[in-house]
Amino acid sequence: MRQSGVTLLEMLIVVTIIGIVAGVSFPAVTSGLSGVRLQSAAGSVASFLTTTMNRVDRHELGAAIVVSPKENSLAVFTAASGEKPERTLELPQGITIEGEEPHRYLFLPGGTVPRMLVVLRNDKGAEKSVRVDPATGIPDIQRGGAQGQ
Repeated sequence: MRQSGVTLLEMLIVVTIIGIVAGVSFPAVTSGLSGVRLQSAAGSVASFLTTTMNRVDRHELGAAIVVSPKENSLAVFTAASGEKPERTLELPQGITIEGEEPHRYLFLPGGTVPRMLVVLRNDKGAEKSVRVDPATGIPDIQRGGAQGQ
């Protein structure tokens, strides 16, 4: 006669099945998180650029944005900030800026917005590009990198 309790063998089988399912799904979950991190970083870059452009127009004070792939950051310099950046955006771990040398973009009040392209890459090789159109001054996030430019 069998008791209503769970035997050790049944419990071991259930734990083994849970372990197999977790082992199979773990790479998909981490890949998904990497994609979310890339999308979030691209949104942060677009927001950083928009905020800078708005501050330049509102305060009528020129600014320079330095995109530094080696430091994996963006920085805003103004006449008031001098040698130190007024604001910086550090990208999260696992997200890198494509390129070797820093790029500098000058924003002047009432002036045309420079054509910008910042290509971000995650540790899985996926890319997002943040482009600023000089005609509209609006950052646009696109899948992929510098192709088609």
